[in-house]
Amino acid sequence: MEKGFGTIDISDNAIREIAFRSACSVLEIDDEKKQKRLKKSIDVDRTPEDNIIVSMKITVPFGKPLIEIGRKLMEQVKLDIERMTDQQVVSVNVMIEDVEESGVTEQGEEETKE
Repeated sequence: MEKGFGTIDISDNAIREIAFRSACSVLEIDDEKKQKRLKKSIDVDRTPEDNIIVSMKITVPFGKPLIEIGRKLMEQVKLDIERMTDQQVVSVNVMIEDVEESGVTEQGEEETKE
């Protein structure tokens, strides 16, 4: 992207970080293990026109409306990336990979809410 005196390049890694933070916000993820798993699942691709395609795999708590969460995630990720990079996001692909019991950690212990 050319801006006045030279070029500004935004790495896929920077775009992945924006998508990650948006997803953590929408999914309300604060557990470090879940954050690491989410971060590893985010892929960023570019079209020949240098537009952005984001793909991610998520886990949703049981009882939550899957389509609504997926749609909200798609909208927020697209909005944040476009706002911060001034580049067009042509697609945000969300795969809901799993549904987990809310209030239970991966070790099967109940979480305590403070």
